[in-house]
Amino acid sequence: MNKLIRLLSNGLIVFYLVVIYFSGVPESNTLNSRLKKKTTDIAFLLGIWPSWSMFAPNPIKFDSKTFVEITYRNGKTILKDIEEDPTGILAPFRKARWMKYSQDNLRNPNQKGLLAPSLRYHFAKYNSPENPVVGLKILRKWWDVPVFNESAPLIPLNSNLKRNESQEILISEKYES
Repeated sequence: MNKLIRLLSNGLIVFYLVVIYFSGVPESNTLNSRLKKKTTDIAFLLGIWPSWSMFAPNPIKFDSKTFVEITYRNGKTILKDIEEDPTGILAPFRKARWMKYSQDNLRNPNQKGLLAPSLRYHFAKYNSPENPVVGLKILRKWWDVPVFNESAPLIPLNSNLKRNESQEILISEKYES
């Protein structure tokens, strides 16, 4: 039994590394192209796709976060960070998965089809019989990243930066109570 567990563990590790490698490697030949397509689909399904935006030749020009605004029947409105810190032993993995989902999907204008399922998820998560949810909004807030100035002797601290905040409502829904 112990040998079987070790064999399965090693198989999962090799599978994981193959999926990460081939979903992130550039297409240089037919084999890579075919494997990249299959492994990218698997990586997206499992939530382990690599994101190279930090190292891209044209890095992201803004920081953004996704929030859900919940309105209850009693009039109380709560703004929840979708990337909130989960608890438990697997919390770091669950947080990383939600961050990738939020950053790569909910904020992406090409992924608008995922907004309605996200609303349903948050409705089920925050709805309660004694104070039902009557409205939900998914908001995206972003702040411009200041351009790096090579002539400045030091990199400025985030606390010293004056940054413009912008916001947009990605999707909203009203519910009967």
